[in-house]
Amino acid sequence: METEPLLSVEITRSGKPAVWVGGGSTTSRFSASFVLHEGKLATACFVKVKGHRCCGEQALVPVQVGDIYVGITGTLPASPDNPVIHIQAWKILEFGKYDGEPVAIYEPIDFNVENVPPSVWEGANIYHNREGKYFVADSE
Repeated sequence: METEPLLSVEITRSGKPAVWVGGGSTTSRFSASFVLHEGKLATACFVKVKGHRCCGEQALVPVQVGDIYVGITGTLPASPDNPVIHIQAWKILEFGKYDGEPVAIYEPIDFNVENVPPSVWEGANIYHNREGKYFVADSE
């Protein structure tokens, strides 16, 4: 059975669709997720500073049609030279609802490991990382 091409999204206070990004490592594995907008890390509309953030949902990023959502997992180290990593990337095609919940409809795409921004690798290598700044564009 083929998986539905859906990605859960949040709706911001201003009514824009958004997804959570973040990452980090445990003793032997890492994970990271991020959004590319026009080939660059997307800017966050919210970055968590309290509560459970370890290796998970650390920053909320507004998304739009054409953005690319990327998820990476693997054994340490998090590096483009590591042969034991798994990358999935999805191009957002449109937004809708599924069972009453907001979703992004996407298509899987090929993604070159060389296109992962350096800050994502840095954040993915941090043990129990709690900071979303590695997975979004600089807010400065």
